[in-house]
Amino acid sequence: MIRPLLLSACLSLTPLALADINIGQSVPTSGIAADTGKALAIGAALYFSRVNAQGGINGELINHIVLDDGYDPKRALGNTRQLLERDNVVALVSYYGTGTGLELNQSRVLDNAQTALIGLHSGAQALREGSASPMIFHTRASYAQEAEKTIQLLTSHLGVSKIGIVYPDSAFGQDGLNAVKAAMHKRKLQLASEIRYAADGADIATAAKQMAKANPEVVLIVAVSQPAGQFIKQFRAQGASSQLYALSPVQYEAIDKAITRKQAHGLGLSQVYPYPNDARLRLIREFQADAGAVLNKGEYASYALLEGYISARLAVEALRRSGKTVSRDGVYKGLQALGRYDLGGFTIDYSGGKRSGSNFVELTMVAPSGGLTR
Repeated sequence: MIRPLLLSACLSLTPLALADINIGQSVPTSGIAADTGKALAIGAALYFSRVNAQGGINGELINHIVLDDGYDPKRALGNTRQLLERDNVVALVSYYGTGTGLELNQSRVLDNAQTALIGLHSGAQALREGSASPMIFHTRASYAQEAEKTIQLLTSHLGVSKIGIVYPDSAFGQDGLNAVKAAMHKRKLQLASEIRYAADGADIATAAKQMAKANPEVVLIVAVSQPAGQFIKQFRAQGASSQLYALSPVQYEAIDKAITRKQAHGLGLSQVYPYPNDARLRLIREFQADAGAVLNKGEYASYALLEGYISARLAVEALRRSGKTVSRDGVYKGLQALGRYDLGGFTIDYSGGKRSGSNFVELTMVAPSGGLTR
């Protein structure tokens, strides 16, 4: 587990007395998505701490202000208004959730404040097209790209045709369902079964029983980590034999903690960032060096920790390009100027006005002894 003392320091809500540049973040540090939300916040804090230790930006320190939204889009919107109006942040980093992204879009709060959000833990198409805010700079591939990669593997390489899906009654769930259906339709296939569960996961056991009864060849899980773990546990308890795959919001570390390795063995997980332990990449070597401060001996850094870290690195690079006087407009223009930017083996591309900075997707699987194989 991440050390409690360092966790408290990373999630401190009190501005640092000597800090001059405020950067805000709203994530769930309580509720069903707390593990991922905390990791996103700590990942960002790791890099901001490194920059501050080296003197900050033009001698000004970064004050990273984190607020808990409990995975509630309305709370996230309220937090955002507070960060913009009271704390006068120059940028926002690494938010969590499709619902939160849609709330920010509909309110136009980012557009009105002309403040960039760098990184959003969502692959929803509605946040990437049409009336999507140009102030949101995505760092992850879409759910459509994840679904396409997964369905391609299952149908073209493994010969699977009977696929079921379990998804929450939420904007996230609907987008995941649409993405999987589109990938299936492309191959002239239909889903064998569709099971919807409550957004808070309260009826996940019922969903597991229903899907076990259908028992298709493969079940795709659209969920955050906590209900995903409960679904797998209950599904396996029913004696179902389906192969299980999940989209990237399911974090391996949370699954490993929630259920036995026997139950988790063989779970396929799509990922939208490089493997956090692939030390061949300069980005990962630097990330591991910084993450060492918050990990206990024998622990490995998570994808969510890396995601927050990447968002912070992009924010800092934008700050450095914004000139001597830090401003919201300067950060926004700094992000636009990044173009195709190599972080050290992982490239973000905002050239040509793009806001979806990455198309990276790879598939992993939980090994019999734990850990992930690629």
